[in-house]
Amino acid sequence: MIALGASAGEGTRFRAELVGTQEVPAIFAVGSAIFEMRVLDNDTRIDFQLTYENLTAPPLVAHVHFGQRGVSGGVSFFFCGGGGKPPCPAATSGTITGTVVASDVVGPTAQGIAPGDLAAILQMIRAGFGYANMHTPLHPAGEIRGQIRRAGHVDKDD
Repeated sequence: MIALGASAGEGTRFRAELVGTQEVPAIFAVGSAIFEMRVLDNDTRIDFQLTYENLTAPPLVAHVHFGQRGVSGGVSFFFCGGGGKPPCPAATSGTITGTVVASDVVGPTAQGIAPGDLAAILQMIRAGFGYANMHTPLHPAGEIRGQIRRAGHVDKDD
């Protein structure tokens, strides 16, 4: 696991493996990514790292959505390419790191999550209803996706 700027015993860790077959509908793509995050400071901060490789093009946007496996949901917060975050790297492989705080949460309001409600986002991630997603020009609806789970958790169909 990555250090993510905290001591080894601090925070709750989560992870996702992003692949094209988790997209809805599934995408045949060779790209993949590992997303890791740690919840810190009494649930007021998320530090993250997203390491990706072999995308069809540099990512347009990368973010977390509110939705269960096999269902598309609205955007909760961005890693890059929107929501006040920097543009995504201009490379088909790379690493994106950063921090998410309440002011980075954009919703999704249509699903009952208000902008700025980090507590609600963390509740849905802990319940298994968050997924990381990367979009590219060839696959603007999403090229790779992975359900976020507590580190060490393995789904039977993963």
